[in-house]
Amino acid sequence: MAIRPLQFTLSHHHHPLPLARNLFSLFLSSPPPLSHQSPPSSTFPILRRIASSATPISRPQKHHHNRQQQYQLTSPRSLRPLPTPETLAQKIGKSIRRPGAPSKARVYADINVIRPKDYWDYESLTVQWGEQDDYEVVRKVGRGKYSEVFEGVHCTDNEKCVIKILKPVKKKKIKREIKILQNLCGGPNIVKLLDIVRDQQSKTPSLIFEYVNNTDFKVLYPTLSDYDIRYYIYELLKASLLFSLLFNG
Repeated sequence: MAIRPLQFTLSHHHHPLPLARNLFSLFLSSPPPLSHQSPPSSTFPILRRIASSATPISRPQKHHHNRQQQYQLTSPRSLRPLPTPETLAQKIGKSIRRPGAPSKARVYADINVIRPKDYWDYESLTVQWGEQDDYEVVRKVGRGKYSEVFEGVHCTDNEKCVIKILKPVKKKKIKREIKILQNLCGGPNIVKLLDIVRDQQSKTPSLIFEYVNNTDFKVLYPTLSDYDIRYYIYELLKASLLFSLLFNG
């Protein structure tokens, strides 16, 4: 019996399909055996070599599939969002407020409940106006959004003072500022309100304060050390604590 020689071609390992087709076509094209005799033993080593050479062909696909699974597991879409970091106020805050709970100050929370109505009802304030002619303007020292500030002098005793001439604003705002200054008078680091005057013709109100020897901030600030800044901030906190009397409760 004549045996037809085997003819096949090995393709690149990234394309296993052409190799399988060549093997399939090889067995189809081979003529059927003439008898029921078993094929010669020389063909088995060849088939084993083909099978052993075909096994590594599917490995790159497996590795590629594993890489895809690994990418899907480590993909940003599958990662859980990181928790929002706490703010500095939440880290150092002494009190923790539950969500939905009302905010309540630690000090002076009910001050307006304890004090009488005339303490906080600034709209019903009756202003006692003084004599404007008792004061004289010397020079301008500053200005703000609602006022201009001048250095002045009391005509009777020549004592220095500060005159704050208010700009045209609503009477409610003027009464509110006067009431706050009256309530805070005598507190720590609170400038003292001496008098309240008004021009008879223009009805322009002015607030008279005690004179404080002051240095311009543009000159003072560059000379302050770290401890100086801490000291002034601490003194401001004393005044702001007293100022919160009218705004908590």
